[in-house]
Amino acid sequence: MATTTRADAKTREEYLNLHRWMCMAKALDDRMHILVKQGRAPFVGSSRGHEGIQVASTAAIGPDDWLVPHYRGLANAIVRGLTMKEWMLAVFAKAGDPLSAGRNLPGGCYSYPRLKIAPVSQVVASWIPKAAGIAYAARLKGEGSVTLCTFGDGATSQGEFHEGVNFAAVHRLPVVFVCENNSYAISVPIRLQMANPDVADRATGYGVVGVTVDGTDVPACYEACREAVARARRGEGPTLIDAKIWRINSHTSEDNHLKYRTQEELAEASRHDPITRFGAWMVERGWLTAEGAAKVQAACDAEASEAADWAELEPDPLPEDALKHVFA
Repeated sequence: MATTTRADAKTREEYLNLHRWMCMAKALDDRMHILVKQGRAPFVGSSRGHEGIQVASTAAIGPDDWLVPHYRGLANAIVRGLTMKEWMLAVFAKAGDPLSAGRNLPGGCYSYPRLKIAPVSQVVASWIPKAAGIAYAARLKGEGSVTLCTFGDGATSQGEFHEGVNFAAVHRLPVVFVCENNSYAISVPIRLQMANPDVADRATGYGVVGVTVDGTDVPACYEACREAVARARRGEGPTLIDAKIWRINSHTSEDNHLKYRTQEELAEASRHDPITRFGAWMVERGWLTAEGAAKVQAACDAEASEAADWAELEPDPLPEDALKHVFA
């Protein structure tokens, strides 16, 4: 009879956590779309299709490391410890919102210092040089931390991408750059954005390690990201990871992707759902059952609904607090 080793049990627990975090992100994303349709919430920057690489990359860093995510990084924040209630406080712009005190669009611009989540920006690619700066500061302080920086393929067409990656490369900084490559910069397909669609190929020009990975393959993403974090921690400099994924929803709730994507493409994207694929992978190994996976998602859906109903009744920000934490 086969026996389960302690290492196997630890790995199973790690992967069950990854699966649950992905289900939490999907539940919040789905609930936010419902709230927007009901006129109860203003906006959704959907992370559907991105969950696999987001949880894998964030789980690969430690509690003392920094996360510099893009505005679609809901699953990243969940792995760091953001709760559903906290996220819904931000969705409803409530006074108790720990991300921006009710001042910004959900996921648009926020930070969470306690969880070591650096300020998120909607100015595309602007956070990439900041990630290099955080890593440089950590080195000067002798902290030994690693910085994880995520962005979409559209960000790689901005000058800040070059500046940030080049600076990190020159100084051999402990940064892991993860491109969540969904082949669209809003409505612009990758074929009109770059002649070489493999972002990792650019790593050679900077003198850093480049890795291409299937972003819907969670175990492969987890392995690639852990190797990149270990490389950074050893002082071997940055890694540029190109995670190929499929964007399942529109760019945001303000966008209609039916105007520039075919029904065939959307059907293909749905077949590459990382949550479905990872759940099936877990079932194959006997680490989860199909019924168990469905129960996890159902429990997350219920929690997201309850969090929304709770947050909507929480106090609104006071008008006299509008200028708090604003500096002139």
